[in-house]
Amino acid sequence: MRKMRLSILFVLFFIVFPVPRETIAQNRIKTIIVFIPMNASMPSFQNLMEGFLNSLGEDHKLYNLQVEYLDIVRISSEDYIKTIVSQYNQKNKDIKIDLVITIGPFTYQVLKKHGLQVLETTPTIRIELDPQVEGMTDYPSNENTVDFKVKFRLDETLNHAFDMFPERKEVYIINGSSSTDKYFLNLMKQAAQRFQPFRHFFYITDITLDSTLKVARKIPENSIVFIPVYLSDKKNVPFSTPEAIELISENCKAPVFPIFDSFIKTKGGIGGFVFSYFNAGKETGRIAREILKGKKPTDVKVNTSSFYQHIYDWKQLERWHLLRSKTIPPDSTFFNREDDFLHLYRWQILVIFLILVTETILIGYLVKLYRRQKEIARQKTETETLYHEVIRQDRLSTMVELTASLSHELNQPLTAILYTAQAGKRFLSSGTLDTRQAEEIFDNIIEDDKRAAGLISSVKSMMKLEVREKEPVDLNAVIRETVNIFYAEAVRKNVHIRERLQNTTNLVSGDRVQLQQVLLNLMSNAAIAMEGIAPENKIIEISEVVKKGTVTVSVRDHGPGISDSIREKLFKPFSTTRESGFGIGLAVSRSIIEKHGGEIWAENIPGTGAEFSFKLQVIPNG
Repeated sequence: MRKMRLSILFVLFFIVFPVPRETIAQNRIKTIIVFIPMNASMPSFQNLMEGFLNSLGEDHKLYNLQVEYLDIVRISSEDYIKTIVSQYNQKNKDIKIDLVITIGPFTYQVLKKHGLQVLETTPTIRIELDPQVEGMTDYPSNENTVDFKVKFRLDETLNHAFDMFPERKEVYIINGSSSTDKYFLNLMKQAAQRFQPFRHFFYITDITLDSTLKVARKIPENSIVFIPVYLSDKKNVPFSTPEAIELISENCKAPVFPIFDSFIKTKGGIGGFVFSYFNAGKETGRIAREILKGKKPTDVKVNTSSFYQHIYDWKQLERWHLLRSKTIPPDSTFFNREDDFLHLYRWQILVIFLILVTETILIGYLVKLYRRQKEIARQKTETETLYHEVIRQDRLSTMVELTASLSHELNQPLTAILYTAQAGKRFLSSGTLDTRQAEEIFDNIIEDDKRAAGLISSVKSMMKLEVREKEPVDLNAVIRETVNIFYAEAVRKNVHIRERLQNTTNLVSGDRVQLQQVLLNLMSNAAIAMEGIAPENKIIEISEVVKKGTVTVSVRDHGPGISDSIREKLFKPFSTTRESGFGIGLAVSRSIIEKHGGEIWAENIPGTGAEFSFKLQVIPNG
């Protein structure tokens, strides 16, 4: 049992153990060491390291970064250099270095000469400055080295400044006294040779800063001043180039130009077509990422196209009235720019302005639309009121014509009531009235009274301007009531009425009074249409047909028919052939029938006469 456990542990050890080791190897944080020849306060190297870290961070990986400032420019003794190289060899002998970066001038040469061991086996990015200066020696490259040679284009920097101030012919070049200062002074002298026939160059160098400022105060206003590098004065007092530019600019009446982007750290330099240490650092970071991913140094290509840029100090351009100069490209980079609120947020303000204008237009349109709808609602209300008034007037007009007949019709039940009551009184006086006769007399009085009340109620309803809710209506009863109302008028005009109605009750959903008005209009028109014909032919036929869930009511006359001149506008308002008519009866009738969900039409009957019909839906199971 014990042997079995040991065997299982042994197998698990060889299965599991290699996995963490491989994972740890893959996730090991790689180490980069950067050697800089000067101290940490140099603005140019600060810009370079800022660009380097910006580019290196694009992979979102962790790196162990060591930055070593050698200060070999200020302390250049052999013993000092040997000592620090020995210290680096001892410090890094047990550390895995994945990449070395040396930044010139002289850095790689010095470290190589004094035996820095890490350079022998570690991939190295060797950033060297322009070697075409006396005293600069190039060191042979090898398969572990990426040669990153910086070629300064100072002649183009000079030429751009001359384009900005074409009328100024005197050029003052102010420089420090360190070996690096002298290196860049030699570069400026080489670049100045191109312009010697057209410009006069004066060199102010190898003196104290105080003396330099005194000379700067005496420089003519119509001159141009360049300050390449100023790291120390004659007394070896250290300075930084941006500090020197600011001090000299304050004491000089002429414009001051730098040659690097480090001038942006302070004020005083105009800027121009300058070398960008920040972009050089970004390119270094890109190369470092490729090497750390496994690419061979000999396969890496250096892209120097972005090293020179147009960079300016906005305040200095404003001071020298150059903000609108055509020599400054529109895609330039500007520092110390104090934009006003309108200029800084002009696009946002424009967008907000357009939104406000759009909203204002929309609100104005909505207000206009609201007023228009309000006016339409008012007109609609007025139209509906007028419509109902017109309907009422049509009813009244019809009733005026029927007044005499209705009076005669009402006299009949009233007279019958009077005669019956008088007969009952006589029976009572004679003593011959028995119970059966009394009951018959009272029944006659009640029946005649109901008939008179019905006539009065029908006329009263038709004369009112009212709209009631739809309800189940017995269409047969409506037809009979309407015939009773029209009966006296029919007698007066010698018109006979014939009814052909269904024996069943046909219920429709509607307004009883409005349906009576339609029928009364159709019957009145039929009577008028037959005014000129023989009495025996004055017949109005009212028929009712039920078919497929609908009931059709037709009113036919035996007049001359519908003329072609009025056929098309028969049911339109104010269309009439009568001098005393409103011409709205059929239009109102059509409106009523359509509101009841039906349809109305008219047609000539072969032979003589016309027939007006309307159709309504029958209530199921009614």
